[in-house]
Amino acid sequence: MSDVEPRPLRLTADVVRLSVLCGAVVLALVSRDGAVMLTLLFLALLVPRITRLPALVDLLVCAVLTWATWSTVGHWYRVADWYDTLVHSVTPGVVAVALHLLLSRWRLVPAPGDRTLRHAAGPLVTAAVGATVAVLWELYEGLATQVFHAHIPVGYTDTLVDLAVGLGGSVVAGIVLTWCAIRRSSAP
Repeated sequence: MSDVEPRPLRLTADVVRLSVLCGAVVLALVSRDGAVMLTLLFLALLVPRITRLPALVDLLVCAVLTWATWSTVGHWYRVADWYDTLVHSVTPGVVAVALHLLLSRWRLVPAPGDRTLRHAAGPLVTAAVGATVAVLWELYEGLATQVFHAHIPVGYTDTLVDLAVGLGGSVVAGIVLTWCAIRRSSAP
């Protein structure tokens, strides 16, 4: 991750954050729900910036969460059956990487490239965090449909598929994160 120049990545992430804020303002004229979602997204996107996560992770979090949120606001999930699965496979993994880095910085979980542990520890921790993210997402969808009567196409099979691909995406993200951490720590 250190091979990439962080300044352009950070600037691009800031542009994404600014576009989300502008989108919230514009949507406030048309859709209160959409404006609230984008405002909450904007606040969430400040976390990687404030906590100084690596620039690439910052940009990935901004891009993926913005994509997932606009997918909800714009009802893009209705475009194709596979679209929901794609979003649910990518988003928990990216969020899990960010959370794993933060939790390891706060010494709550082992770092992705911790040499005192087996290499499998990094992907396992990221997968566990990603599975938690996927479960929370599904709980949100259930609450939104059952309590607030949101029009989210959910069901038993949809929930199981979303959880499975969220876990799978998190395992892949954990492998990549650990590989990058090991590679960086063994560089001269």
